[in-house]
Amino acid sequence: MDGTLPKPVTSVIDTAILLASSGVFTLGTNQGERGTGILTKVSGLTLFQRAVLTLQRAGISQIWVLAGQEEKTLRAMIQGDDRIEAAIRWLPVREFPPTDPQTWEALSGEVKGSCLIIGCHVVFSSSLIQSLRMVGSDGRVLVVVGQSEESRHTGNPGVVFQEDVEPSTLGTTVVFHDHSDVIPAQSTSPSLPASFIAEDLVVLPSRLLGVSGVLQAGGGNPIRLALEQAAIEGIIQPIPSSTTQFKDIRGPNGLQLAERSLYQSLQSLKGGMDGIVDRYVNRKLSGIFTHVFLKFGVSPNMITMASMVIGLMAAGFFALGSYQFGIIGALLFQLSVVIDCCDGEVARLTFSESRFGQELDIWADNVVHMSIFAGIASGAYLHGSWEGMNLPLILGTCAVVANMISLWLVNRARFLRSRPRELRRLGEATRTRMEFMLGNVTNRDFSVVVLLFACMDILGWFLWIAAIGSWVFIASMGWILRHSLLSRA
Repeated sequence: MDGTLPKPVTSVIDTAILLASSGVFTLGTNQGERGTGILTKVSGLTLFQRAVLTLQRAGISQIWVLAGQEEKTLRAMIQGDDRIEAAIRWLPVREFPPTDPQTWEALSGEVKGSCLIIGCHVVFSSSLIQSLRMVGSDGRVLVVVGQSEESRHTGNPGVVFQEDVEPSTLGTTVVFHDHSDVIPAQSTSPSLPASFIAEDLVVLPSRLLGVSGVLQAGGGNPIRLALEQAAIEGIIQPIPSSTTQFKDIRGPNGLQLAERSLYQSLQSLKGGMDGIVDRYVNRKLSGIFTHVFLKFGVSPNMITMASMVIGLMAAGFFALGSYQFGIIGALLFQLSVVIDCCDGEVARLTFSESRFGQELDIWADNVVHMSIFAGIASGAYLHGSWEGMNLPLILGTCAVVANMISLWLVNRARFLRSRPRELRRLGEATRTRMEFMLGNVTNRDFSVVVLLFACMDILGWFLWIAAIGSWVFIASMGWILRHSLLSRA
């Protein structure tokens, strides 16, 4: 052998290796002894389930699991789980010791291009994995890094990257903790801090997986040896991650911080569709209920049904008409709105989204809204300044009918959105308006208006807002969809 390594092969990263019993830089060490491991639950899922589902969502279709005694438990955990579609291959550590260079040499022969290697005690986002797949497909070695002070709390004996202070050798240096070896590496991220520590998530090309055998390591950490070789070649690229993209749960309050990071990541995705009250009130309260629902394993569809039942109870109190019952109804309606935020949060955190759940949520919301309009109309007819008058019944009927027509228009818009060919015919400006309307149709801020009117004992006047607002929405959405509606007719 002449010592020349082959050139990197460009291919899509499609394989991930999960270390069920150890970390990337602590091969052979049972992390479960520290109280955290791949069976630790974070927001309703074990770290193993969350890792598999996150990788799958990011486009990884092959997952190899280096597992020890927990293999039987992990197998039972995913058996029959229809959420998991990725191909999972089990590699018992008694046959494939992670500290043995031959294990990685064997894997290098089966990996096409590059692969991800992930430790057992981390939470990461699908967006981070997608970024790694995109950047690392050209054969570079990618190392996810975090701020050094935070990473030191995890006890990660991995590697430290430091900016080189010598002007003649600008770049990044890799400092290995245990022997303080300093190896130059290429830096392509000038915005990185002066010092940061590698996390337990790396991307390695297959040719470097077996490099320990070439270097005759004799018991060294094969991953470290691969990083040493990559540093010599100058192909290491540190990838900085935010706390919402990557979290090691071994640090102080690591489990709680990981759950908070997941929820913050979820909120950032929903923020653009939420109203002001949703963003600053309902979502703050819903986080408490979401945590409880996750703890007790309540499904998203059950949460949707609970929200609907509470909303129907609110409508019943509105229908009684008295001031006290109006306040109770408004508070119940506000509770229903808060619980309604939880079904989507639980579904996303547990990868349990479904077409049925989405449709159930839409229909449940509309049933509650129509019941609220009818209940307020009935209460205003029975009590108050409009007692015995037909006006509240007329306004309530207008609001209910408008809600039904609005639901039909929204479903028509959603149908168009699922048909790219038809959607392109609408034009960019029309598509933008339609997305704006669909984004705001789920706005629940009017629940606070109902509560305010109930406290002021003028609930009947809310019917004017409901009736006029609903028909304005119909006119706006009908105008946006006019060409589609006319062509269909």
